[in-house]
Amino acid sequence: MTLPLVAVTGATGFIGRRVVRALVESGCTVRALARRLPAGEQADATDAVSWVLGSLTDRKTLSALLKDAIAVVHCAGATKAVDREAFLSINGASTRLLAEIAAAQSTPPRFVYLSSLAAREPRLSAYAASKRAGEQGVRAFQPDLPAIILRPPAVYGPGDLETLKIFQMAARGFVLAPMVDGARASLVHVDDVAAAVMAALDLDELPSDPIEFDDGTPGAYSWAEIAAAAGAAVRTNPQLIPVPAPLLYLAGAAASASAYLTRRPTVMSWGKVPELLHADWVSAKGYFPGYKPLWNIEKGFKNAVTWYTSQGLLTS
Repeated sequence: MTLPLVAVTGATGFIGRRVVRALVESGCTVRALARRLPAGEQADATDAVSWVLGSLTDRKTLSALLKDAIAVVHCAGATKAVDREAFLSINGASTRLLAEIAAAQSTPPRFVYLSSLAAREPRLSAYAASKRAGEQGVRAFQPDLPAIILRPPAVYGPGDLETLKIFQMAARGFVLAPMVDGARASLVHVDDVAAAVMAALDLDELPSDPIEFDDGTPGAYSWAEIAAAAGAAVRTNPQLIPVPAPLLYLAGAAASASAYLTRRPTVMSWGKVPELLHADWVSAKGYFPGYKPLWNIEKGFKNAVTWYTSQGLLTS
């Protein structure tokens, strides 16, 4: 019996690894895009996962990736870049190219684009603008392309080295957070993101608008609640230390200057600060048909800390 073939970009990344696992566990075969064969478990030869080596900017590579696929899950994207043009190239132009090639297939595959909640505020940062550009690139080929755009909020869980910084601070007894009155943000565990992708692949009716989703917590979380949950996961009671905007911009300027000189960007940058100072990062809807999140912040943070500890990134 021929198993359904799903193409995946970003398959070696934090979220992409979990998506590949969920697809294989559901009985699909996966054709994954990578610049080079990954090390470790993802490189194991299996009948369920094959690899196409190449770049998101190469039309021939993308055509090979999509050949005969019934669906494509586009997880690849940049969360850090040296400048605005790099963000727009990776998250915008490459996404449009992939959508164009998918739409040109004799039977266009279902196209699931993993965007970001940041895309609803494209004026805030180059990253947010680039994710919105990616969405526009996908929508340009509808209705010929059966596409679904997912907007997850901040994603955490095993394998994420950005959220790790919050737990490292909590373990030391404090958590730095932007000084923003009334700020609230949705969160979602990486396994629930993979579950959302699987639900999107099974949707009977394709939504016309992007789908915002999270862990299902009404009203999301304040920084005080996030700090308390991080402290509980590492068995501390950290103090929340609000950081005023001028200090955030100073840190962002330093990070951007370093990235410019070394050509090694970090998530923190001058352009990232407006995102950090934005008060409303609450998903409009926590659920959509077929999606049932399983990880709340308490259980999810403990799961993340267990992984960090097993990797020697946190001390128990």
